[in-house]
Amino acid sequence: MNGHDLDTLLNRALLDILSDRIVAVLNRRARSALVLFSETDLGLEAAISSLSALSASGWNLEIHTSATASALVNERSLASLGGAALVGALARPQNCPLPTDGLLARYAVVIVPTMSVPLAARAALGLADDNISRLLSGALERGMRVVAARDGCCAACRERATRGLTPSPAYRALMASHLTALESYGVEFAWASRLHQKVEDGRSNPSTAATSLHPAHMTGQVLGLSAVKALSGDELRLASDVLVTPLAAEELKVRQIRLIRT
Repeated sequence: MNGHDLDTLLNRALLDILSDRIVAVLNRRARSALVLFSETDLGLEAAISSLSALSASGWNLEIHTSATASALVNERSLASLGGAALVGALARPQNCPLPTDGLLARYAVVIVPTMSVPLAARAALGLADDNISRLLSGALERGMRVVAARDGCCAACRERATRGLTPSPAYRALMASHLTALESYGVEFAWASRLHQKVEDGRSNPSTAATSLHPAHMTGQVLGLSAVKALSGDELRLASDVLVTPLAAEELKVRQIRLIRT
């Protein structure tokens, strides 16, 4: 073996290692979420329970609150409502604007566990006048996945009626128009008690996730060499947005596995 052959082998080994590490980082990002609390306590306990379930299943969360919501969501309230595991994910309230680009780039999903009527109205109209509305608007502008609890901004919320919050038909129609607008922007709504299920269900949606003859080997939005080596069969089906690393593509070619984009 001459020096050129040795360099080639070393370069391939290095690419192999780097590809697997890149895949691992991207897959970790796929189970990460930026969590935005706004100024309503409707559905708060159920929302914290849902976030705790996500945290327990391995999701990486970073929690931010609006200035008024910080009185509702803090270390003490999280602990009292059964969300002690979330305390470490709670960011300190910021009086200055947060770096929108930097924050959103780190996460795959934005979760709004308590969306108030004012926040829904501002987001529906494209207004951003505080950190929470700026981050939410930034996520929508970038086409990010946004999952929100509807308890705080939906007139049909049972808890709202229990508290005597029964708006007039005209105001109910206004609230509904906000929800309709946000849904048209791509916001996925669920009741706070089912928020974790909504977040998890989206990860297995065939239109956004990779699928194959052996889906147990597929995770995240990138196909790496180690995943290809674990496959069997002569055909692999992947969603059009799944990236294939160069070494994985070469391995598919060598093993004559046909790649079909869906």
